[in-house]
Amino acid sequence: MGRPLKIQKYNVASSTPIDQGYTPFAAPTAMDTNTVVLPQPPTSPLPFTGVVGGIDSAGVSATYPIVAVTVNIANSFSGAAAGAIIRQKGARKFLVATTAAIDPANAVVGVALQIAAVGDTDWQAMGAPVGAAIGTLFTPTAASAGGSTGTAFEVGQCVLAAAGTPTAGNMNIAMAVADDSTNVYISKLTNKFVQDFNGGGDGGVANTGDVWAYTATVDNIDYASNFFSDSSTFDKSGAEVATWAATQQNSDGTLNLAQVDSTT
Repeated sequence: MGRPLKIQKYNVASSTPIDQGYTPFAAPTAMDTNTVVLPQPPTSPLPFTGVVGGIDSAGVSATYPIVAVTVNIANSFSGAAAGAIIRQKGARKFLVATTAAIDPANAVVGVALQIAAVGDTDWQAMGAPVGAAIGTLFTPTAASAGGSTGTAFEVGQCVLAAAGTPTAGNMNIAMAVADDSTNVYISKLTNKFVQDFNGGGDGGVANTGDVWAYTATVDNIDYASNFFSDSSTFDKSGAEVATWAATQQNSDGTLNLAQVDSTT
């Protein structure tokens, strides 16, 4: 899978970031900039390369964004909706949450929840552990009685797909590449790199429908991911320049940058 996606962490109780997920290359703290290859947009180095997931919180900003996703958690009340990544489960599978909290009276038994606001909701009666607080994950055994003031995000596993409106169990993440204003969908996402759905096929078998197909993984195109620019290139460590052009965009061992959609 490569290195999994880093997840931004924020302490709601103390209103402080725990881990923003990356150090800005514009102000490195433990590296010599003379030895680091930085992508060079027209004016200055990027703030950072790579992207991070995480739940939308007060720690999310234009300086420290998170990946924006559209999710469709199976059997959920929300259906296809804006979401966020809680953690990576595989190269194309993620544990995700909706970003619009629901009334716990609308909770679907068996579809996990993450508490957004405790309010006066009887979370224990719904199946939450004693001491449940903001951020607690649990699978409800019953919906709440109506009229309570708590709220929750729906949580589930989704797989990357190419559809603008993903079907149940799927999700999408959009990106722009090579100065192109038209977004394309990501088929694979790791800590530093992404692929799209336009790679080669296996024996002529291509991706079909709106879901990634394991038979279409030959010569997929890699991009270096970031949140800020799609107008530069990035040196790929260990690139075999002699054969690079056969499977990638550039013959000099570089990758094009992909600007991944973000929540700020």
